[in-house]
Amino acid sequence: MDTANLIFNNLNYSVILFDENLVLKFLNLPAQELTGYSDRFLNGLTLSRFFNNNAYIEEKVENVMRTGEGFIEFEYKFQNKNQIRYVILEISKIIDEINRSYILISLKDITRFKEMDHNIKSEERIEDLSRFIAEMSHEIRNPLGGIKGSASYLKRKFNEPDLNNFLDIIIKESSRINNLIEDLLALSKKHKIKTSAVNINKIINEIVIMEQSEFSAKNIDVIKEFDPSLPKIYASENALIQVFLNLIKNSVYAVKKQAGGTIKIITKLDYSRNNPKFIKIDFIDNGCGISKNDMKNIFVPFFTTKEKGSGLGLAVSQKIIHEHGGFIDVSSVKNRGTVISVYIPIEKFKTPQ
Repeated sequence: MDTANLIFNNLNYSVILFDENLVLKFLNLPAQELTGYSDRFLNGLTLSRFFNNNAYIEEKVENVMRTGEGFIEFEYKFQNKNQIRYVILEISKIIDEINRSYILISLKDITRFKEMDHNIKSEERIEDLSRFIAEMSHEIRNPLGGIKGSASYLKRKFNEPDLNNFLDIIIKESSRINNLIEDLLALSKKHKIKTSAVNINKIINEIVIMEQSEFSAKNIDVIKEFDPSLPKIYASENALIQVFLNLIKNSVYAVKKQAGGTIKIITKLDYSRNNPKFIKIDFIDNGCGISKNDMKNIFVPFFTTKEKGSGLGLAVSQKIIHEHGGFIDVSSVKNRGTVISVYIPIEKFKTPQ
């Protein structure tokens, strides 16, 4: 197997290539698993036959071939021979070095996210859960604030080392409970995004500065590769801070036990998607990675591999990015590292909401 095939077959999404006559030329292993076709169909199978005369896809392909402008749909209902899957459908036109045109179609299976949405975000359950959490939060926060405030007062008043150790535990655990309540509220409610013009590079840089003591304590190198040409976008700054901070803390957790732990953060314009245009933020670490069995559950609320994790961080982060019109992609190899890519559309909100 050559290097290109090795790379394409190890991607976590389907890649399908047709020539200018819309005859199938290549499909990687994930595409074979998703569609039910294999390499033996590479001899003359047309796009029309491949997609079972799907008029919608044929129309989009014709538009892309004619205009050269890419197409993307976030929740396309794709039916293969055996089942229905929900995918991110992307269609692009590429031209090789001798001016031959090709159509590249990628399908990112998001069925498990769709199923999570169905189970968690149905209107009736959201309404019931929101009401319950609002009521419980009020009942919990009042005594919790009193407990934390009293512990802080006793720590200042007596300043005894043995007592302070226990008071520090009370204060820390009170804060953890409060953060859990905030995450539950964020997950259960559909928020109206209040936007302002934000600079992605500035937000991430400030988080890195804020967490510098944590990086130093755990001997973690943070590498920043920021594209200075990124445009400002309209987004909720506080919400994005919550997402980026959570992803960075996940990376810290993944590499903290490894000598030479590295976290690389890359921002850039995503040129592979012409419509709409995205800012892409990669969080790359060389930590413990995620097993294949765990990968299917990473966005499921309350699923966690951390000893003291709530299992809400990624679920809340995904929800926030979805509310901004974007998505999160994750690839990982156990004991080698993880790449989490956040895609945020540049023109989702053109004016403050």
